[in-house]
Amino acid sequence: MIPPIVVLTDFGLADPYVGQMKGALLRLAPAAPVVDLCHEVQPHCILQAGFLLEASRPHFPDDSIFLAVVDPGVGSERSILMARLGGQLFLAPDNGLLSFLHGQGASWWRAELDTATASRTFHGRDLFAPLTARLALGADPSALGRAVDPGSTVRLEQTWAEASNGRLDCAVLHVDRFGNCLLNLRIEALPARGRAWMLDDGRRIARVSTYADLAPGQVGLLAGSQGVMELAVNGGSCADLLGLAPGRTLRLTCTEQRP
Repeated sequence: MIPPIVVLTDFGLADPYVGQMKGALLRLAPAAPVVDLCHEVQPHCILQAGFLLEASRPHFPDDSIFLAVVDPGVGSERSILMARLGGQLFLAPDNGLLSFLHGQGASWWRAELDTATASRTFHGRDLFAPLTARLALGADPSALGRAVDPGSTVRLEQTWAEASNGRLDCAVLHVDRFGNCLLNLRIEALPARGRAWMLDDGRRIARVSTYADLAPGQVGLLAGSQGVMELAVNGGSCADLLGLAPGRTLRLTCTEQRP
């Protein structure tokens, strides 16, 4: 059975770029299931793309191939990486997008490709898609590139928030369609006793379990479905209300603790 190909980009859906890349995949591996993970990554936001990929991979079959193209260095000397963790394969530019695989025992290869006929501005269609199709049809990464030490690849440090003296200095990793702000705060890192929090602008934040626990327009802090805490507003956009976007930082201060 041909494994599924899971596609993540910052291309958006207003242009033909996603369609052309998927067309190349279907032309070369017509029986391969192609799944759209997300195409609304903030343009060039590598850390956001890496977070979404890390949060999503456990929900896919063990033989899935993840094709991630967030590539501000397209056409430059940056290389294309292939990595295998367990049975899953990952393809991405060597720009730090696959940083979450470091330290997990993944195997890494640097693709060796003929770029002579590829568009200098659209490697997703002309290089990534054909490479992914060959992998889906059974090619081994070692036949398509040379093995490399992960230490030779670009690695971006993802800083995770930790509580200190009742304060949490956080960053927004992702804003979803509903305006919920996903933070760089893992659920297990939130102090269990903190019941109420305050933003640095003095706005009070309630710790709740569900969106419905919030009054209309109230801002809450809750454990989201992606493994991190999120700020949300019942019936509204927290991002719009607080002026937040991926990469923005904020401070939460505990104002009330459970006994």
